[in-house]
Amino acid sequence: MQVKRKRLIDIAIQLFINHGIISVTMDELAKAAGMSKKTVYQCFANKGILVEAVVDELIGQSKNIVSSNIDAADNPVQELVLQQGLFKHLIALRYLFNHMMLKRYPRAMKAFQEFKNNFLKAVIESNLADGISLGLYRTELSVPGTAAIYISVADFYLFNSTVRTKADIFEALRLFINGIITDDGRRLLTKYNK
Repeated sequence: MQVKRKRLIDIAIQLFINHGIISVTMDELAKAAGMSKKTVYQCFANKGILVEAVVDELIGQSKNIVSSNIDAADNPVQELVLQQGLFKHLIALRYLFNHMMLKRYPRAMKAFQEFKNNFLKAVIESNLADGISLGLYRTELSVPGTAAIYISVADFYLFNSTVRTKADIFEALRLFINGIITDDGRRLLTKYNK
């Protein structure tokens, strides 16, 4: 049953990205998966539970990307540059996390909000503290305040329906990084941007 659940989650992710959460039915999911509707409902009692499982999967993927970037980075500046991979992942999902989802699937939206406001904020706060201690970031930065700005900028560019181009988020992240780094940090940033 676990293999079928995973397959249904993977297929649901693609259907939701292509057609939106609201418009995809459990019948369409069953057809796309080549399974009976009964099998789908054995795995997920209703669409709300499916949406929650999809969001949990996407949050898990996002956490893995963040952890891989932290492990791969030699320093906090490189870590922030590498975290652009997280935003590429989230851009592909930007239409899943909207106000309609908030209204119809509040538990799923709450899980996503907790990911941003707890996990991601803690990662950024740790990065900022490390960067300050290494002299790569400006010493006068407020770690909690600067992390909140980072989350707010990402949130605005990823999930604001008025933002038109994907390049906007990367430009905003470059501006953010340039605003917090010291001359030593800038030398590293120049190296990573080549």
